[in-house]
Amino acid sequence: MISVGNDIVENSRIRELLDRYGDRFLNRVYTQDEVLYCQSHNDPVPFLAGRFACKEAVIKAMSLAPGEVLDMREIELAGTGFGKKTLVIHGKTETFFKEKGFTSSSVSISHADHYSTAVVILYKE
Repeated sequence: MISVGNDIVENSRIRELLDRYGDRFLNRVYTQDEVLYCQSHNDPVPFLAGRFACKEAVIKAMSLAPGEVLDMREIELAGTGFGKKTLVIHGKTETFFKEKGFTSSSVSISHADHYSTAVVILYKE
């Protein structure tokens, strides 16, 4: 059995949040490794937006019950450079992941000048 989530983000929205809240925004949403990776690019915004979309897609795929809330920092997109990324789940989010019977995941992100998108598939064996 699988569960699918997807999301699309306007890069300008992430740029506005970054301009307005700076490190406060970054520290609420991203892991330190994600921030370092994104900031290693000339324009970190598309990379931040892709990861934001990925986190939202995971939340959608988890099919949370009313009142269940996840910490976006516990959803991490790992991997550097071009190519396959890996979803790493931490903390309470990892507990929800396992309680719901999920055993693995696949993720695909894309970003362009104006939009970033992600699709996440969560698998139950």
